[in-house]
Amino acid sequence: MSADIQRIERYGNDTCEYLLAIITDEDHASQIELEDGQIAWTSTLRYDRLFRYQDRHTGRIRYTLESIPPEQGGEHQLISLIAEGGRGAEFSELVMFGKRLVTFDDRTGLLCEIRNQNQLVPRQILMTGSGDESFKGFKSEWATLWGDQLIVGSHGKSPAEEWVKLLDGNYGVTSLDWHDRYQRMREALGVGEAGYVIHEAAEWHPYRREWLFFPRKVSTEPFDEPVDERERGANTLVIASEDFSTIRTLSVGERLQDRGISSFKLLPGHPNECIALRSMEISGKTQSYLFCFNLDGEVLQEDLFIGDYKCEGVEIL
Repeated sequence: MSADIQRIERYGNDTCEYLLAIITDEDHASQIELEDGQIAWTSTLRYDRLFRYQDRHTGRIRYTLESIPPEQGGEHQLISLIAEGGRGAEFSELVMFGKRLVTFDDRTGLLCEIRNQNQLVPRQILMTGSGDESFKGFKSEWATLWGDQLIVGSHGKSPAEEWVKLLDGNYGVTSLDWHDRYQRMREALGVGEAGYVIHEAAEWHPYRREWLFFPRKVSTEPFDEPVDERERGANTLVIASEDFSTIRTLSVGERLQDRGISSFKLLPGHPNECIALRSMEISGKTQSYLFCFNLDGEVLQEDLFIGDYKCEGVEIL
């Protein structure tokens, strides 16, 4: 059985309680000074309990989120000593790769295993584009399992960010140019030559043999940062065949202009349902929410507040 199917079948359809791991990307605020005076970079890793309920009479599904108190192991500080351009520990995704929880720094390209809840173990440095043309870390934004491989992608705004990285079980890397695939998604979203799409969340669905992309931002106009922060949040799911030869889009709930999807996962045991992080970032103010929906476009749970920081990766443990 391939790793992607094992991942989606690791819980049965009678499961109603899950343990979540959620990681933050604090951008410039991640830099700290350690007790010995050394400069380092930090991210918060939190654990929460997710409960799924289904009404016996109506069939309606809803979710609740229960925070685990820090004193009970619900919150940990991850410390990185590796940076690029004075920035680091900007972790943008979480994925269970076999028995290993891995995360990705979108500034340095660092790929780490997380062990013992708060220990970072570097395993690979992903480089931008093909990996040959520039000494710059890959801006990792989304990751999922495809067969037995881990596939990591970026937001697709520039040619260098249209490459993806395929990793085997030993973290060996192959770089692939996905320009045509990103372009087909832009066309399906109708942004035109002047507009843009920012991807931070994607999943491969092994049963349906389809790629699911949930863009964080979609715009028919050129990028303008203040406008982007306030108005470009998206609610359109992109569903593509394995080779991207056919693509359709699906609206999920109402569009919230100031919020966008930064990570989502298929729910093991319930592969038509997804949990997602929806984050807001305006003039330095950040907030994150948990949002649940199904692949028919129905909202199963409106936004549940997580905290006043930017969470960019979620995984079901």
